[in-house]
Amino acid sequence: MRRCLGWSCLLILAGCAGDDRSPPVATAAPACFWPSQVSGFSDSGPDTAVVRIGTRERWALDLSRGCPDVDWALAIAIRPRGGQAICPGRPAEIFVPDASGRGGRTCLVTSVRRLPDQPKP
Repeated sequence: MRRCLGWSCLLILAGCAGDDRSPPVATAAPACFWPSQVSGFSDSGPDTAVVRIGTRERWALDLSRGCPDVDWALAIAIRPRGGQAICPGRPAEIFVPDASGRGGRTCLVTSVRRLPDQPKP
């Protein structure tokens, strides 16, 4: 009986022993976004547009020099070139429609980077 209790205590203590495995690593935020996730955009100086994904996530798109009228555009379209998602290091382009709605210009996206999330209001 004492031997059985001794083994039981040993098993219980072994179950409580510390685990040497490293703690789980927090997963990184997504490194890409889908064009359909864009909920808005703003001009951020010459040759840069900032797109919003949801309410907090923002991405800066650096554009080829001389991309016209991004600061005046009411809408833009974003299209990946060579994939389905917009990611850092992958080519993309935006389309800026004319004010008349009868055409527009395409601008190459030269750089994509995620900006720090905005704090909750």
